[in-house]
Amino acid sequence: MKSLEKTLKSVSENPKYIFRLTIQGVMVGIFAGLMVCLYRFLLAGSEHVLRDYLSIINGNIIYIVLFFIALAIMGLLVDFLTKWEADSAGSGIPQIYAEVKGHMEANWTKVLISKIVSGVLTALGGLSLGPEGPSVQIGGMAGKGIAKLFKGSKTDELRLILVGSAVGITAAFNAPLAGVIFVFEEINHGFDKTLVFIALVSAIVSDFISKIIFGQHTILNFPVLNIPLESYWMLVVLGIIIGILGYVYNIGMIKSSDFVGKLKIPSWLKFVLVFVVSGVVALLIPEISDGGHFMMDMLGVAIPSLGVLVLLLVLKYLFSMFSFSSGAPGGIFLPILVLGAYIGAIFGSIVVPAFGWQHELIYKFIIISMAGFFASTVRSPITGIVLLAEMSGSTESLVAMVIVSLIAYVVPTLLGNEPIYESLYDRLLLKKNREFVKKPSKHVLSEYIVPLDCNYVNFKIKDIPFPKNAIVVSVIRNGKYVIPDEDFNIKYSDQIHVLTDVNDYPYVRQEIEKLFGG
Repeated sequence: MKSLEKTLKSVSENPKYIFRLTIQGVMVGIFAGLMVCLYRFLLAGSEHVLRDYLSIINGNIIYIVLFFIALAIMGLLVDFLTKWEADSAGSGIPQIYAEVKGHMEANWTKVLISKIVSGVLTALGGLSLGPEGPSVQIGGMAGKGIAKLFKGSKTDELRLILVGSAVGITAAFNAPLAGVIFVFEEINHGFDKTLVFIALVSAIVSDFISKIIFGQHTILNFPVLNIPLESYWMLVVLGIIIGILGYVYNIGMIKSSDFVGKLKIPSWLKFVLVFVVSGVVALLIPEISDGGHFMMDMLGVAIPSLGVLVLLLVLKYLFSMFSFSSGAPGGIFLPILVLGAYIGAIFGSIVVPAFGWQHELIYKFIIISMAGFFASTVRSPITGIVLLAEMSGSTESLVAMVIVSLIAYVVPTLLGNEPIYESLYDRLLLKKNREFVKKPSKHVLSEYIVPLDCNYVNFKIKDIPFPKNAIVVSVIRNGKYVIPDEDFNIKYSDQIHVLTDVNDYPYVRQEIEKLFGG
């Protein structure tokens, strides 16, 4: 009964409840922000160590042998860590998605330790994996830790996991708005006023911490010029190209992951081979090693020739596909942005000389294409647009980014391609194939928004086939709470609060999302 009372408090604008959640949000911002900043600092240091070592071992057989021995040991350590905590493998974003949906119950302390340590090892090994996906999981697990500390309802725990996930993007990119939007557009797929407020509080706190540690400069410092309005038609061409390439990227990443998953080799041998191959790549083509910071820095210094750009784009894609398919802890967020940047650089290197424009206009296409490629692969265009605006510190490219992102979003969607993280989420659940373990009974309050095209608009609650183990406890309409009876008519944009047990939550959420087209 006490658990039920705690949960029901979250459907009323109780000042004490909101104040308590705000304090928790601040604590998540501090704890998750520090954890993600620590991870970001260690990864940057690892990449520098790798680059420095590569500069001194060239031609020295003893150093090269020691390098590959170290790589083999790192592969064994990553294998140990991913067995010790299986939920730390891979990107981290599908795992957060599964936890919020109720399909997983990760051990937050083990995930934090394993994800940070194994992530540092993959960076030292030079694998083409990004830090942002793991940062989302690290932030989410830090949020879960704060929730456990306060011993609140399961609803509050899920909220703080989402809040921590927003902190992950914020601290990784110095982009608080993009972090909050990413949670709603990509993970939660719904609108919760309380969650918005707490996420913004946490994002601002973590952004302040990140700026203290890493400085206030933006991630990208490219010059931003304007494309002549009469030439905006070429943005349509760019959007179509990016959409097709995003489709190819998603197909390749999923197919390669499925292929590696079917190989009948021990996991320890797989990781050793992956790290050894990564070492060969680092020696022969160091430009494509690590998540992509080096390739981005290359663009900031000078735009390489067209042939070099194409070669690096293809090799980076292939190496990213190879690295991610291994299941090593690491994300695809940064590699996606880097590939988008090189697509824009190639496009700009062709059209800018052809139209006689200033050479610096190529950087405009780089920024636009990063947002577009993110939209075509992740299928979260708003997040991509806001993220690039915050990363570049400029809103002058907003209209161009919107045009390219929308077209890049539509093309793979029309081709029947799923967003990359949803595909990875489906495979994560299939791979886990866990037996259901009954948890101690707790109440979970979930929120669903009635869309315009919902088949049950103007239906009475009693006529809507809600799962029988779920109760509609309140509805927010026009900003006001309503306690509905069974004859209450559901309207467009209603926010419906549904109460269920934690053991039924995964099934209930899945069924209600089908009802409302979630």
